[in-house]
Amino acid sequence: MNQNLVMKLKISVLKARKLLAGNSEWKARYAKYAKKIAENMATIKANKKMFHQWSPLYLYMNVGNAKSGGSLFAFRYVGQDVANLKISDGKKILKVSEEQKTNNLRDFACAVNVDGEEWRSSQGTKFRNYFKSNPKRSRDGKGNEEHRVESLFLTELSKRKKIEKNPMVHNIQPVKLAGLARFQLPTPFAAAGFELKYAAERGGGIDILARVGVGKGTTLCICEVKDEYSKNEPPEEAITQAVEYATFVRELLRSESGESWWHLFGFGGKVPQKLKLLVSCIMPFADEKNSSDKSFAKEIVEIEEDNLELHYIYFQEQDGTIKHVETSIRR
Repeated sequence: MNQNLVMKLKISVLKARKLLAGNSEWKARYAKYAKKIAENMATIKANKKMFHQWSPLYLYMNVGNAKSGGSLFAFRYVGQDVANLKISDGKKILKVSEEQKTNNLRDFACAVNVDGEEWRSSQGTKFRNYFKSNPKRSRDGKGNEEHRVESLFLTELSKRKKIEKNPMVHNIQPVKLAGLARFQLPTPFAAAGFELKYAAERGGGIDILARVGVGKGTTLCICEVKDEYSKNEPPEEAITQAVEYATFVRELLRSESGESWWHLFGFGGKVPQKLKLLVSCIMPFADEKNSSDKSFAKEIVEIEEDNLELHYIYFQEQDGTIKHVETSIRR
């Protein structure tokens, strides 16, 4: 039992709850988000019929687009926005913004642009084929690499066929709006160094929000992704950040709009009287000897009647795919 870490995490939970209690504007704001997204869910589900997998481009939808109509999506390549897709009158319209044009040229040497053209137009096809050739990123950076790893793991978790998916994560699926677009829940928190701050609408998003299990035993899991196992950012730091975000999810589910969010996350019925949320770091193994820290696995951090259960997911990457995986999450 890692008593020192558990005590540290309890303090983090208290700080996070204090920030949320002292800045209660988030309650009305997230209630409005949930209401708007629910109103647009029929549109999002209708749009679902127009999509299939377009690897290595992956579809995302943020809260802003979900509550503003549900017809505008983002396409990401290795975790970076490269284009927008809008459904209009039954047509898929592809557009690259000025910022995306600049970044695509700088980071992927992509000079192919589309401006409000259909998905299957000659220019749209040319754009898709460019990224299908898997261009290498020309500019490295910490944030870029973590987004790449995040996208890589989301792709692994999204696989439906057991024969294709790593057996250690068979029972884990990312939360997607209407089962369609990858969805990242924003939080009102931001980190200033290692200190948690309240940032209102400018807070950071949860890296991966996932559903674990099948049927009535399915639980929600809040994951923090790191691109390396290092002394500067060990599992302890990743799990601390994940717990802070999980504390927000817990408070959100216990708020007046909690049941609406519960349904948006893909669950039926009411929020359980005793809620268990899984909290996990996702990061590479420490080394070939597999000396990764597992001391915190299955530890419990209580929030009144609810529990945060700590876990790890360690992996090895090879040739751009997830290979060996070890996790404390029960299969």
